[in-house]
Amino acid sequence: METPAEYFRRKLTDEELITRLRDRPSHRVCREAALRLEELSGVTVPKPPFIERLDDLADERRNRSE
Repeated sequence: METPAEYFRRKLTDEELITRLRDRPSHRVCREAALRLEELSGVTVPKPPFIERLDDLADERRNRSE
């Protein structure tokens, strides 16, 4: 396993960064950051189905509160 120093010295590709952000699906900000990185970089990484469902639930809650 790489040390934190090695991790930060190594440059992540956009795809790796998006994938790692999506590894923390309970954090909405990570999911939103991954989506924004996809928009900016043009790289598309498939979302796992459970993340799609979490996003749908959050959209439903937001729509109910409006």
